[in-house]
This record gives sequence, structure tokens and C-alpha cells, in this order.
Amino acid sequence: MESERGKERFSELREILSRHLPIKSGRALDIGCNAGLSSFVLEELGFDVVGIDIQEKAVERAKELAKKRGSKAKFYVMNAKNLDFKENTFDLVALLGYPLAHFSIWDFDRILQEIKRVLKPQGYIVIQESDFLWTLIKGFNQPGLEAEGLVRININVDVHEGYLERLLIDFEKGVFTLVPTTCEVV
Repeated sequence: MESERGKERFSELREILSRHLPIKSGRALDIGCNAGLSSFVLEELGFDVVGIDIQEKAVERAKELAKKRGSKAKFYVMNAKNLDFKENTFDLVALLGYPLAHFSIWDFDRILQEIKRVLKPQGYIVIQESDFLWTLIKGFNQPGLEAEGLVRININVDVHEGYLERLLIDFEKGVFTLVPTTCEVV
């Protein structure tokens, strides 16, 4: 949010959510909030926001930015598989910033069970995901890193520190290569 790319992402997300959210106010839970960008967008759109992330450093940064912005959003270190909220607490639960790649299918199933528990009966869940081409166009992949015929799996992502570790698999040659990468933190 402080870098140019962060400001762009904030504006892009604000525009998408303002057009497509089925409700415009209420209590919102932002799962995987990282440094708070999506939480602050939801707050600007009229929600009372609680952001959670499993990474302590991300939550610390979100709290710093909230103070700097004069935000009323609350941030907690919490695992989405075991939400520390009462049943029927939220009008909206959001998973923004393309989070699905960070969860196994089993973890995601457990997270959905928890979301169902904390979501009000007439509440909404919003999940932001992208297709592969859009992801390439927006630059989440680094051009030239993968050669034709390789499969890439992100195995260690620390968005707060700007670190990504990829496993490249060449099935034809039977070669596995671990590629650590640093990336811009926005």
C-alpha cells in the first residue's frame, strides 16, 4: 500500500469489490490478511473488519499500517482452521489476494467448515482467485524462470519477507530443482 504496486493493488481490489460485493456493510472477516491491504479496502467500502493471518510478522505490519492510517480494523494472529470467534459472527468472510494456492485441499475443507460456523445464516463468502493467464499477465510468475515442459510448485511463500521457494519438476528427465527467489513486497 505504500509502494506504487501496493497502491495499484489497493485500487484494483477496491474497484472489483465495490462492483461485485453482494453487501456493502456489516462485520467482515478477512482471512489471510497479510499486511492488511484487503482489510483496509473492505473497511473503506463500509465494513467493520477483523483481519487474521497465521504469520505474526504480517499481523504486526497490518497493525502498524492500521495505526498509521487511523483504521479501526482489528488484526490477530490466528489459524483459519480453528477460528476463535463465536458462531454467526460475520456478515462477510473474505479470502482475497489469491489465497487458495497456500492451502492443501484438506486444510481448505477445514477452513470452509470454520467459515460456515462463524458466518451468519444470510452471510456471504468471497474468494478471489485468478486464472492462469491473468496471473501471468499481472506478473506473479517471473518470466524465464520456467522452461517448456517444467511444472512449478510454490512450496514456501513468505509474502511479508518477499520470499518464494519453488520446486521445478522436469518429468521427462526426472529432475527436481529447488529455486529460492526474492520478490518485491508491496
